[in-house]
Amino acid sequence: MSGASSNLTERMDSPAHESTRQFVQQSGAAIFTLDGERGSGKSQLCAKMADGRLNCTEIALEAKSLFSTMQSLNFFCTLPQDPSKTHINCQRIPSS
Repeated sequence: MSGASSNLTERMDSPAHESTRQFVQQSGAAIFTLDGERGSGKSQLCAKMADGRLNCTEIALEAKSLFSTMQSLNFFCTLPQDPSKTHINCQRIPSS
């Protein structure tokens, strides 16, 4: 299977991936949270701003796909310690 024909490559070139990349770039934040209901086909991506505010947008990807997209954009994503929480925390990996 070539890279051009893989589902991952197609998803990373999708409009949803591009809107995620633009939101991450424009917000300038280093910490994001993502959340979405399984099977809904959409997720909420929130940037935690320096002043503590949250700037959120809806992305047309399931949480699992958005998780992969954030990792491809150089973020380290983890589940919160509290098992009752459903969101995922993503922090930018500093470039060296």
